[in-house]
Amino acid sequence: MPVIAMTREMGSGGREVAQGVCEQLGLTLILHEMVERDLAERLAVPESTIHHRFEGGASLRERWQVGSSRLAQYTAEEILELAHKGDVLIRGWGACVLLRDVPHVARVRVCAPMPLRERNVMQRRGLEDARAARREIERNDDAHRRTLQAQFGLGREDPLLYDLVLNTERLSIDTCVRLVSDLTESPELRETEASRAALADQVLGAHIRIKLDERFTAGTGVSAIEATVHGGKVVLRGTVIHSTLAAEAGSIVGTLPGVRDVDNRIEVVHGPHGL
Repeated sequence: MPVIAMTREMGSGGREVAQGVCEQLGLTLILHEMVERDLAERLAVPESTIHHRFEGGASLRERWQVGSSRLAQYTAEEILELAHKGDVLIRGWGACVLLRDVPHVARVRVCAPMPLRERNVMQRRGLEDARAARREIERNDDAHRRTLQAQFGLGREDPLLYDLVLNTERLSIDTCVRLVSDLTESPELRETEASRAALADQVLGAHIRIKLDERFTAGTGVSAIEATVHGGKVVLRGTVIHSTLAAEAGSIVGTLPGVRDVDNRIEVVHGPHGL
């Protein structure tokens, strides 16, 4: 079940490449609007709030409604779940960062020089001024750059995030589609039981982080609980001010589907330890 994570620059033709690959391989294209809708439902906020938080221009109220950390956690869970289902191409959403440790995921970047991007945006938006197109591109680039940096601590320009980088000034859309399709067939990216298990562990880890953060908010006497997952076995680390809190954290994790065992190494501390 192919899984492709794609980053594209605005005006580079990445949209057309993604559509062509999905048509050729029979994949589901995860559109921007689909993820925004799902996140909005799960976070109980308007879709416009999610859109503005990712695309820039979020108001103070929208930033208050959904903090960066909470949004990053729910986004990670959504993208990991989609990848785990397989037969998908996920465009954007930090997928290349989130899935970088999953061996069978093909990570692709589609880019182009600014003059070509300007022309494409002018044609698509019906603009007559290249400067207006450049402002729109730069605003979009900056919003995505800041979002990835804030949520994942990485920039999408890092070449080590990708298996394949395509420049649509030199390569046609058809050629790009063929190259991406060929990449998914390479033996290095073949899905195995181990690679699928690694992805399942990441999905489970995302579920655990959200459940624990929802229960142990600031001021509850719990600090920095971390969960390491391997083969469904979970190791919990962190600090709490009372043993009942450590036990509760272990109980919460132990009831989640997919958890086979919990090794609770949370320490009980007394006094001011940032709790």
